[in-house]
Amino acid sequence: MTGPRLHARKWASALFALLPCAAPVAAQQAVVTTQDANALEIGQAFLAHHGGQCYAILPTHVVNEAGRPALRREGTEGLLGETIDSAELGDDLSVARLDGAIRADCGVSALSIRRSIERLLQQGRLGTLRSINGDGTVAQLGVTIVDDDGRGMLRVQPTHQGNPIRKGLSGSLLLIDGVSVGMLLSVNARSGIGSVARIDALMSKVDAHLMNPATPAPGAAAGTVSASPTASLSSTHSAPGAGPRVLGWSALPIDESHRAANLTAGAEAPPWSSIPERWPVTIDLQAGDGVVTISGVMLDGRGVAAAGQLPARVEVFINLSGDTRGWRAITSTAVDYRDGVAHIALAPLRTRLLRLSFSATVDGGEVISLGRIALLQ
Repeated sequence: MTGPRLHARKWASALFALLPCAAPVAAQQAVVTTQDANALEIGQAFLAHHGGQCYAILPTHVVNEAGRPALRREGTEGLLGETIDSAELGDDLSVARLDGAIRADCGVSALSIRRSIERLLQQGRLGTLRSINGDGTVAQLGVTIVDDDGRGMLRVQPTHQGNPIRKGLSGSLLLIDGVSVGMLLSVNARSGIGSVARIDALMSKVDAHLMNPATPAPGAAAGTVSASPTASLSSTHSAPGAGPRVLGWSALPIDESHRAANLTAGAEAPPWSSIPERWPVTIDLQAGDGVVTISGVMLDGRGVAAAGQLPARVEVFINLSGDTRGWRAITSTAVDYRDGVAHIALAPLRTRLLRLSFSATVDGGEVISLGRIALLQ
């Protein structure tokens, strides 16, 4: 066969060969840690959004060990989040709703995650366990698939015996040719063989949960996310007329009880307290219900035991559009406390979001603390 027909057949064959790898959907991942200054790495999760909410899909035992899990998304931005609640799906699988800055880039749509993996499993037995380090960088471990039980579970072992599947990798994604085919659940301490839930079986459980009408609807409970997490940073679950609410934070708290969310919580909540890895440390807030006009910011340090831990300098940014690129610097100033309270006056400004960037503490120490944040209107 020669001529145009041969060229056409060659082109069709080449195109067919490329199709399985043309647009693989690789879910974004996050490392799961304890919510404290030590930030112990407990496991892994992968992120997906659906119905205006941001979800982490991860092993149930990782959720239980972490308590109230904190998550750091892969990448240099270091977007942080925390679980609002979680649901057990059975077979050591859970799905958790997330809050925090991580919502601004919450993986792919849950419905777009590839379920058809039979061809990939038949093509080869070599794969990669992909995980996220504590600094957001990606780690990969070569593995061989040694068994498929036909009931939704795979068994894998390291390609090189000198690189075992270590503790903290539960929740890692198993990839073949860059496509997710499963999630690591556990590893046998004696044999070193890991158990992996196939992505098709796993996502069937997730789908059933997400489509279940008993799942809390947006706005039905405290902490519910109401808008698409990938649409803008202003996605929120605030009720009409609500005051400011913490949307994101750049550093973990010293422990779970001193979370950044406390900065706009009730009077009974403890102050926010953190030991940032990097300065400045930022707090992002939704200013209110939609666009609001503000004329100042109040930083309330009452309730902080050591006054030297209070912020000493702050830079204020506003964001009218709610887009991640919409931040605009307004002022940078030293913070002057009187009886534990500081007022930062601003010319009346319309905004959706507010960012406070703290670059130092009063005593110059590593611990920063603050009781409450209020906006003056």
